[in-house]
Amino acid sequence: MSTAHETHAASAGDPPTLESSLRSFAQGLAAADRPDALHQLFYGFYSRVAVVDRSTHELARWVSEEITGIDDLPPTLAEALRDNALHVGRELFATRIQTMTAMGYVSRQLGELRGAIPADQQYTLDRAVAFDGESGELRTYALDAPGGHPDLPYDPFAYDPNAVDPTG
Repeated sequence: MSTAHETHAASAGDPPTLESSLRSFAQGLAAADRPDALHQLFYGFYSRVAVVDRSTHELARWVSEEITGIDDLPPTLAEALRDNALHVGRELFATRIQTMTAMGYVSRQLGELRGAIPADQQYTLDRAVAFDGESGELRTYALDAPGGHPDLPYDPFAYDPNAVDPTG
């Protein structure tokens, strides 16, 4: 079901929204294939968050540890490098928020299908990629083993990017 905004955007020749694109993708799949495809898409977006988190971590490390190690770096250029790193960090943060929003859209689609998904549904994807802040590395985590990573497994059927973490 499209919203008035999506209908207006489509009629005005504007590009489709992320939500309408994801919904069109899912509707283009055979009904039996949707749960697995959406499950893979959800954790595909989750891996994008992992890449962004690792990039942010590396950017922060570089700014704090390596800028001062550049030979003969004038203070004005060091400041320019820090300013540019800040701008890149803002873009990374925006990408993270957009990706989490996409995860929310996919999760809502999975939630809408929940009643129609067979109890013995098998998912092709059994591992997810996440950023391990302690080691500074990307790692894989089993989706059926909660606790391996503090964020995994997100519930792909009920993920809310706006939810407040009750533990934090």
